[in-house]
Amino acid sequence: MRITAVEALHYRFPLDPPFRAAWDPVPRTEQDATVVAVHTDEGVTGYSSGDHLPDRELLERHLVGVDPLRTEVVREIVETVDFHGGRPWTVEAAVWDLVGRALDAPLWKLLGGRSERIFAYASSAELVDPDERARRCVELRDRGVRAVKLRFHHADWRDDVAVVERVRAAVPELEIMVDANQGWRMPGDREARWDVATAAQCAQAIEGLGIYWLEEPLRTDDLGGYATLRRLTSLRLAAGEMARSAQEARDLVLRAGVDVVQTDAVLALGIGGCRRIAALADLAGRAWSPHTWSNGYGLVVNLHLALAVSTVPFLEVPFDPPGWSAERRDWMLPEPLEIAQDGTVAPPPGPGLGITPDFDALERWRVG
Repeated sequence: MRITAVEALHYRFPLDPPFRAAWDPVPRTEQDATVVAVHTDEGVTGYSSGDHLPDRELLERHLVGVDPLRTEVVREIVETVDFHGGRPWTVEAAVWDLVGRALDAPLWKLLGGRSERIFAYASSAELVDPDERARRCVELRDRGVRAVKLRFHHADWRDDVAVVERVRAAVPELEIMVDANQGWRMPGDREARWDVATAAQCAQAIEGLGIYWLEEPLRTDDLGGYATLRRLTSLRLAAGEMARSAQEARDLVLRAGVDVVQTDAVLALGIGGCRRIAALADLAGRAWSPHTWSNGYGLVVNLHLALAVSTVPFLEVPFDPPGWSAERRDWMLPEPLEIAQDGTVAPPPGPGLGITPDFDALERWRVG
């Protein structure tokens, strides 16, 4: 079997009313997405999505003729393109989907099969007042959710701490992750980021609230700052969701002392690269648990890998209704991914990723 073509189909889904994410200074009125299809001479095709694919022609030039079962060859080729271009890892995920289809096996099992299901943590996005956030968390608990992630982004971080305090009082049984959103910025966003002193003060303020981890309290590249902060707090520290290279992710584990590295398989390093970082983290007494905020397809890719190799009992599931519902998140999928009553999630059944795109249904949002 040999790869014969790489195809990219572009879509634009309207968001009405607009969605205001805490990390984005501009409300989102639409979501762009690209479905990547990798075709073979035996008629087997793999699909994925999660980011744009501006380097499609270059990737196709180097991947045509490659045996897709040689996934490390694919990873190395995509890595060379990533160095010169824009995050092309959806094509590698599509190859893995193709491999699963060719072997008639689900991807999570091919990659290691550590778990069949995993607890979801409902990852919030919008900035709302403490009472509204507490109300939403109570609703999530009543639906079976066991853990939530709260976003920081008020002008004064103490206002964010007040939200955590209100939520903890309302749902004492839930695990709570806190995301400070200091690791990176959206294009054009020049807002100042925390220094180590601010991060340490915040960490100390929430240590008594039973926080599972504090995420991205510093710039991703501030390895020395993370190493210092590691000595100043008892909280787990998480970072690295947008690390561009394996070396960045490696150094977060080995030099910065980060407890949970969060590389996203469709945005950073791919499935093969994230699997290597997960193994490194495990050997160092750390853990890997991916970022999953791209689209529903990207969530499913990371879900498969987390089930295969992650030692963290939770997976990020973007879910902050009513602003960010499962239906909004998973508009590209034939069916939305649902959190079960026991708080767990599992991928769609079937070989590969378990998803076959409904191109007829998607056609109404096709662009380009």
